[in-house]
Amino acid sequence: MEHKSAKYLKYAIGEIVLVVIGILIALSINNWNNDTIKRSESNQFNKRLLAEVNENFDLTIKNIKKIKELINSSKAILELFNKQPTDSNLKALDSLLYITIEGVKIKFRTGTLIEGLSTGKVALIEADVLKSKLYGLPSNLDFVGEYDKTYAIFLSETLLTFLYKNFNYRKMDNLYAGLKVGTSKFKSQRNKGLLENEEFENIMDNHFYQSNSQLNFHINLKNEFKVIKGLIEAELQIKK
Repeated sequence: MEHKSAKYLKYAIGEIVLVVIGILIALSINNWNNDTIKRSESNQFNKRLLAEVNENFDLTIKNIKKIKELINSSKAILELFNKQPTDSNLKALDSLLYITIEGVKIKFRTGTLIEGLSTGKVALIEADVLKSKLYGLPSNLDFVGEYDKTYAIFLSETLLTFLYKNFNYRKMDNLYAGLKVGTSKFKSQRNKGLLENEEFENIMDNHFYQSNSQLNFHINLKNEFKVIKGLIEAELQIKK
């Protein structure tokens, strides 16, 4: 009986060991499957994030080009103050103002970034430098966006308000907007008056310096996108 009991005990222990091994193998397979799924999801997220960053990088390049046009136009207008108000200079003022009043109106794409931050997908990224950059990106975008809003308010409430009282929009629109609105009945030399107006010179001087500040902010943002772009590409390369 003792011999049989020992035999049964060994058998039972063997069964338990086999069950435990089976459970461990099942858990290992389950963990491997979960890790594979997470890696796949992380990979897909990184690809979508890279596409969004690439799009925003291209947008910053467009913004920088536009801001440089604004800087050049406001500088050219300031230079007209020191020239004789000839017909060609007065016509040049029309075309330069048409560029100057446009401003920057491009918005960045943040859907994938916000999704990653809110769902914890950014936290799963292995590279600490990339995670840090992504956590800080919304603040950088908000900072640049707020300055763009400030600049837009300056255009709307200062420059445009001044021009409504001292400039003939209909003449400019008829020449440059592509919408033939007809010739204005007002024959006053508004353009010549602008180049003799110290307030207008001050506004354009302010426009020039604000545009330069805006340019620096967008260049810094472009460089940030470039770094993030490289880090995401490296992350995707590691996970291949």
